[in-house]
Amino acid sequence: MRKKILFVSILCGMNLCSMNLSAAELQKLDDVVVTATRSQLAMNDAPGSVTVISRKEIEQKGSSNLLDIIRATPGVSIRGIGSGGRKAINLRGLESKHTLILIDGKRVPSSNDIIGPNTDYQYDWIPVSRIERVEVVRGPMSVLYGADALGGVVNIITRKPAREIQGSVRLDGYFANGDSANDGDGHSINVDLNGHRNNIGFSFDASKSRRDSVDSKIKPGQSAMEGHDKEQLSLGLSYQFKQNQDITLDYNSGKENRWLDTATRRKKLYQSRYDIDRDLLSLGWKGTFGDKKASLRAYKSKLNITNKATNGVRATAPQELIDKTLEGSFSFPVGDKQFITTGFEHRNEKLVNSRLKNGKDDVTFKSIYLQDEIDLNDNLLFTVGARLDDHSVFGQETSPRASVVWNANDKLAFKASYGHGFKAPNIKQASSDYIFRLGTIKVTGNSKLKPETNNAFELGANYHTDKYSINATIFDNKVKNLIELTGPITDRTYENVSEARLKGLELATTVDLTKKLQLKTSYQYLDAKDGDGNALKHRPRHTISSGLSLDVKSWKLNLGAEYISKQVIEHNRVSTNVPGYTRWNAGVSKKINKHLEISAGIDNLTDVRLEEKSPAFLHEEYPRTLRLELVGSF
Repeated sequence: MRKKILFVSILCGMNLCSMNLSAAELQKLDDVVVTATRSQLAMNDAPGSVTVISRKEIEQKGSSNLLDIIRATPGVSIRGIGSGGRKAINLRGLESKHTLILIDGKRVPSSNDIIGPNTDYQYDWIPVSRIERVEVVRGPMSVLYGADALGGVVNIITRKPAREIQGSVRLDGYFANGDSANDGDGHSINVDLNGHRNNIGFSFDASKSRRDSVDSKIKPGQSAMEGHDKEQLSLGLSYQFKQNQDITLDYNSGKENRWLDTATRRKKLYQSRYDIDRDLLSLGWKGTFGDKKASLRAYKSKLNITNKATNGVRATAPQELIDKTLEGSFSFPVGDKQFITTGFEHRNEKLVNSRLKNGKDDVTFKSIYLQDEIDLNDNLLFTVGARLDDHSVFGQETSPRASVVWNANDKLAFKASYGHGFKAPNIKQASSDYIFRLGTIKVTGNSKLKPETNNAFELGANYHTDKYSINATIFDNKVKNLIELTGPITDRTYENVSEARLKGLELATTVDLTKKLQLKTSYQYLDAKDGDGNALKHRPRHTISSGLSLDVKSWKLNLGAEYISKQVIEHNRVSTNVPGYTRWNAGVSKKINKHLEISAGIDNLTDVRLEEKSPAFLHEEYPRTLRLELVGSF
């Protein structure tokens, strides 16, 4: 029999869970399912480094999108991407294009790679109110998900319909501390209704939000952050036609408008506007047959981007990215000591872009995978797996992964794992017919590119008691064939030009100061260098996050800080050292009665403005903002 409580403590201590839990609550974690591992493992059995961000934490942060939710998570750092204050995430120093975003295990199109490197459209596919928890899996997960999971996986788990009909209305207001006409004020409204009738479950979620742009303090007439206007709709139906079998139909749609006052390289002022349409339709079946489980699902996602520009400036060409996926899995035990998960995936990815030959191109991915979880004895759990991918352009790639967890005693445990991952060049990069021109800039594709690969190792230890846990994880990523643009800005081409080694240390502590007061702190040290031993840009060496939470009767209070150390950023083709900074947040909520709750928070408490620290920063933070929230439910 597995020592489940100890395994849960190991994983929580090793940055595998971020929930605000006391030691006495650990036993409840058997109800948490880590679906980012495909076989829907309990938290204690996950074969990788996993952080689970609970619904409680999401509400405490007052997050407005996925990026807000996962920033300050162990292993996660923020990277500017150079347009309208946009930000993306790095997992253990690997770029955002190496992180796969999922919604209930369904792929979100990798717009941050295929559409363009300065896009962050992958973080806003569903309303935050629909999110039950977020699982952040660090390390290559190509065994289970193939290309795009070179650095890890972020899986959004949506809220399931309640047994009885229930609903809520949520109002939010954002009041920024700005001294100009556009300072980031905003508001949002969300309506949710869900429940069951007989064997039919349903969910309805609609939201509308707006956040003003933020004027730059150092560039007159330009924006430091773009404005947003969003409408989002989420619908779900489930039908249990037999006791252990059900069918689900899900639809998510989002329409977003963004605007940014900016300037051309010749200092000509204009406004750039983007219309972003997102759609995800899914139909799935799953069944349980004794101790066996099976599933089959088909889904289609579509991302459409249209740009407009004023003052006679040429807009960028429209783009449409369409993914069609059919996948299935089967899980079953072998004796008392093994549990096997196997499955397949067939996916077609299509890009419509006028710069491609015939205005469009597509690739097909076919894959099979197998994972075996083995109880070697009561104190030793071994997980091994492999995936075979067949890319219509680049052929076959095999991705193995192995993990072991050993309980030395009731308080001390060790864990080690290895994984190989790969990422194939995207449609634009791999097409010699792709040519992008903007002014004097020219970018050309390259059909001779090779896939990027990563061999990752990690070793961790955890010590825990009833009051605290202390843990450490060492990781080492060896990345080859990184794809970058080379050549002068007037004639650039994609090439496999570099290797990289990203290694470091993650430390975390959780301390129950009292029964109601908890302190959590995590730290990442990152040593990121290229094949010549030079430090990689856009990678802070030190990242620290800390949070203090107090839960007393109907009151909840929290105070958090996120520190990002100095780093080297390439801006206008010049490498610049930018200073570190600390971002503080505070919040309080009061439950008036079972139907009404009010909350208030202050984001960016010390009013950090990155452009004032250095004009080389490629992103920005909202000014100090008062956030007010009112939630009514039934």
